Amino acid sequence: MSAEEERIKQMVDDILKNAKIEADKILKDAKEQTKEILQRGQDTAEKEKNSILETESKKVTEIEKQQIASINLQARREILQKKEEEIQKAFGLAKIELQNFHKKTAYAKVLEALIIEGGIALDGGVISIKTRKGDTTKIKDLTSIAKAITKACGNKCTLKISKEIIDTMGGVILQTEDETITIDNTFEERLVKNERLIRTEVAKTLFG
Repeated sequence: MSAEEERIKQMVDDILKNAKIEADKILKDAKEQTKEILQRGQDTAEKEKNSILETESKKVTEIEKQQIASINLQARREILQKKEEEIQKAFGLAKIELQNFHKKTAYAKVLEALIIEGGIALDGGVISIKTRKGDTTKIKDLTSIAKAITKACGNKCTLKISKEIIDTMGGVILQTEDETITIDNTFEERLVKNERLIRTEVAKTLFG
């Protein structure tokens, strides 16, 4: 091989060598860039994944809270319903007791107390007393009862038994002579008037 051919071959080898070096460099840079891009993509994907998980976790937590709140509300409703049922049972038993109370010896004293209470509320005067059938015989001494009312309110009181019979479990209805004012002291009316207080006491007794 001549010197010229040797020189040309050397030049070609150098060019190929340099080309390979350059190609390797380009390939290396490309790999680095690709790795960087992939890493950025992974970081972004990881962030997005964590964000989605956090969002979904919050949704699940919120759903759980709503479900728990709903269960608690339902439980409270059921408890209140059961309490109400027990209170109503107690009221039912009380009504049965009141319906039969007129048979007891103490009923006469209760009638007297209800008349005095109503007479004081009417501030004395001439008062008509309406009772259930058969109760007139239980009111023994109208004069003494009237004196008790007179002493309590300071106004003279006169009591008389009305011929009108009332349909009631027990108790009396009092009315002024001109019939403008009426005091209903029947058991039913007193139950209604005192229902809130009675319910509270019943609830305390039953549930503490």
